[in-house]
Amino acid sequence: MATSRGGYFGKVLEIDLSKKTFKTRTVPEDVYNNFLGGAGMGDYFLLQEYKAHQDPLTEDSFLYLGAGPLNGTYCSATRMSVVHMSPYTKRLSHAEVGAHIGAEIKWAGWDGIYIRGKSKKPVWLYIRNDKVEFRDAQKLWGKDTATTEDMITEELKDPRVRVACIGPAGENGVPYSCLIVERFRAAARTSTGALMGDKKLKAIAIKGTGFVPAADSDKFLKAAKEAKQYAVDHEGWQGIKRWGTAGLLELKNWGTGSLITKNYQTTWFPDIAYIGAEEANRRFWKRHVACTHCPVHCQKLGVIRGGRYDGLIAEGPEYETGGLLGSNVGVSEFDGMMAAIELCDALGLDAISTGGCIGFAMECVQREALSKADLDGIDLEWGNTDAVVEMVKKIAYKDGKAGKLLSKGVVAMSQEIGKGSEKWAIHTKGKEMAAHDPRGDKPRGVSYAMGQCGGDHHEANDPAGQAKRCLHNSLVCCSFVGGYWSPGMFVAMLNPLCGWNITEDNLMKTGRRIRTLERCFDVREGISRKDDTLPYRMTHEALPEGPKKGAVFSPDEVKKMQDEYYAFFGWDSNGIPTDATLKDLGLDFLVDDIKAARKTL
Repeated sequence: MATSRGGYFGKVLEIDLSKKTFKTRTVPEDVYNNFLGGAGMGDYFLLQEYKAHQDPLTEDSFLYLGAGPLNGTYCSATRMSVVHMSPYTKRLSHAEVGAHIGAEIKWAGWDGIYIRGKSKKPVWLYIRNDKVEFRDAQKLWGKDTATTEDMITEELKDPRVRVACIGPAGENGVPYSCLIVERFRAAARTSTGALMGDKKLKAIAIKGTGFVPAADSDKFLKAAKEAKQYAVDHEGWQGIKRWGTAGLLELKNWGTGSLITKNYQTTWFPDIAYIGAEEANRRFWKRHVACTHCPVHCQKLGVIRGGRYDGLIAEGPEYETGGLLGSNVGVSEFDGMMAAIELCDALGLDAISTGGCIGFAMECVQREALSKADLDGIDLEWGNTDAVVEMVKKIAYKDGKAGKLLSKGVVAMSQEIGKGSEKWAIHTKGKEMAAHDPRGDKPRGVSYAMGQCGGDHHEANDPAGQAKRCLHNSLVCCSFVGGYWSPGMFVAMLNPLCGWNITEDNLMKTGRRIRTLERCFDVREGISRKDDTLPYRMTHEALPEGPKKGAVFSPDEVKKMQDEYYAFFGWDSNGIPTDATLKDLGLDFLVDDIKAARKTL
């Protein structure tokens, strides 16, 4: 067991849903030194405990809710990392989510929560410090996420307990269903909802009454305060604080030419003014909300006043939700767009994949690859807000032909539809892409094509940035804050907090180690250079209009991106970590696995 001087406890809570038991799993100190916590520790558990090609829905499959050494302290480390093998992509996946639950895990005395097994009946977990209760979730099953959280907090008579739950989409096994945390935060893009639904795990409620010790409190608090003030003073963060990410909707349309529109056919949407940040500020937003100890306040809550959605309370739009369920589907009606966004939260759907699937289906209708009859009579035309809202419901419940089809995701949809639709099925590594068109925003192509999770906008835009992002996901801090901190600022907090003596070089090597560990998992699953690419549309169709008219992400640019990335991490020309790199990073235990996988690729 780790002998902690501060920042971590040397243990995670291990829960078995099949046996309805729980125990303490001790974690050696070298695991913290090498993988920190959060995503890094979850990655480590997956590599140690999963064999290649394991079914992600077996009884022994697990999900890991990870905190990091900085969570629960004065540092603005606000997130929780959810790690598991995705039932959707069959690959290692992690999702980071904000609010307060990451801190609550630490205050309960744990560095993470490891959940395996399957319950025969719906269950929810109540974790209070070192106690776990397995509670009956029959009355919660079928309820949306808002109702579920309300019922749990009422039962516990504690409005400040932190709740993470799934909605009907997860219960119904929609492969891109997600975990909703504290009502408006989503651990999405990883199929956590489907995994929990398969385990009959409706929700997890956490309450901690402890604290996180520091080896040298005075030095740590000084460094943490300086880091927080840096966030307050930084001009870019002030923009996020004022507008959230919604401010990017107008910027990406009028400025950078990368706003996805009509399933990535273009990046030009002149109606963006009707659904962007200025419109939201003028007639919707009521409150700016922050996660634990965060000065940014990027979350925007609002209420619709008047019209058919009068009284609807929702969060957003964020850039991704506004892009995927706004311009991507041709919608310029603000209230209807917010209704679709709120439905995704309530039903437990990843709004990015949901918008991607609806946009793909709309283009199939445009190109006569799908008919109205194929879609239960719904007019799935560009800009039809009512159709978008109705389709979100159908997807969550796999209702009718339309719901069953769209709930499969664009890869399976395209395979079923045929008719050349693979050319406009927008995904990387089997997952729908987010709301930045890499033809207009070339660095974003690195995040999409080279990142671990596939289709993800949040994995940094160059190799060094991705190594640093692995640190963020393992510590666990938000990129809106920690994304701009230097390695030295992290070291200045971690050493006095944990009693460590790490250097900046040590820390960055840890980022490379974690990213390479993730790659090893995927190499065992058959991932190689052939998968590190962008969709056909990005590499063969030039943008037809807008500020970046004529731009395309050429095959030569894809090759250059791959070569530079592999060289940075010490992987071979096929994107497979070399023996020398594995040994240098202390990943010797993976050498034999990767040698075996290399022979099959």
